[in-house]
Amino acid sequence: MTETTGRPLVTFAVIAYNQERYIREAIEGAFAQTYEPLEIILSDDCSPDRTYEIMQEMAAAYDGPHRVVLNRNEPNLGMVPHIDRVMEIATGGYVLINAGDDVSLPKRAEKHAKVWIESSRSIKLIHSIAYRVTKDRVKFGMRRPNPRIIESPTPLTLVKYRTCALGATVGLDKEIFDKFGPLGGAKTEDRIMAFRATLLGEIHFIEEPLVEYRMGGVSEGNENMTGLSLLYGIGHTGRYWAISNDEHILEAYSDFEYPDKSEVEDICRRRLPVLKFATELAQTSHISRFLMAPRALKISMASKNLAALVYWVSYTFDFLYIPYVNAKNNIKIQLKRFIRAYT
Repeated sequence: MTETTGRPLVTFAVIAYNQERYIREAIEGAFAQTYEPLEIILSDDCSPDRTYEIMQEMAAAYDGPHRVVLNRNEPNLGMVPHIDRVMEIATGGYVLINAGDDVSLPKRAEKHAKVWIESSRSIKLIHSIAYRVTKDRVKFGMRRPNPRIIESPTPLTLVKYRTCALGATVGLDKEIFDKFGPLGGAKTEDRIMAFRATLLGEIHFIEEPLVEYRMGGVSEGNENMTGLSLLYGIGHTGRYWAISNDEHILEAYSDFEYPDKSEVEDICRRRLPVLKFATELAQTSHISRFLMAPRALKISMASKNLAALVYWVSYTFDFLYIPYVNAKNNIKIQLKRFIRAYT
């Protein structure tokens, strides 16, 4: 497979771990892509189930126009190093990522490539809407990214509001990795890839669903998260990831000039003590939390916001906060059901 004039090689990577139930549908979506020339990478992160066997079977049976590349990591690498590995293997100038439990619509690669090519490759990351689907692929609405990344995709916006594209829909110019290297110690890929894209060029949003996105896990966000999960589950994990992202931005791009750099770095420096304080609260006894009140006040004054104090109140009085969040979420759910029933 070679590149033709105006039709550069694009890579479509299906990455999976322990997803034998869904991987066949994900691969079928990759094989159905209409763009050519297309390189398809089927990459498994050392799954103990049959995920890689299914990849092998489907690759052997495939007789379509696309080039298929198989990869199996040994040992298991984890999500971010897995993406780094895929970017090492990819030979296309533009790479689309597809999780092993999501399904891309046939035109996804073609629509991404069209935007990328017509921009003369100045666009470094492209994202879109996604269909929300159940485990059985029943559609129940749309998933859109935060409006801020659509309206103002700048380094400052991404860092200030901790926003990013919906990772399930992302495609990116390989220069993001060629220029800065692997993601390395970053705990999550979504925010760092988007941040890198704004340093090198533009981010573009396609106003249509191009992926069936199976709902579940951290990527759903905290809209309907329980109070317990916000404090000790996914919310707690998310704060660890946020710490990693802010530290990565301060360390990895200190020598790279970009718009609003000083303000971006100032936000990271002021936010890190708050996030670290919150993660410490989550692992401290209730008695010790009461004694941490002066620190909460000091950090809030230094960071010029009340976030540390809010975290202190939420964790210290978690026996009140958890039922409060649950009740609020229940009201929102009932209100949505009422609106659907009468509209």
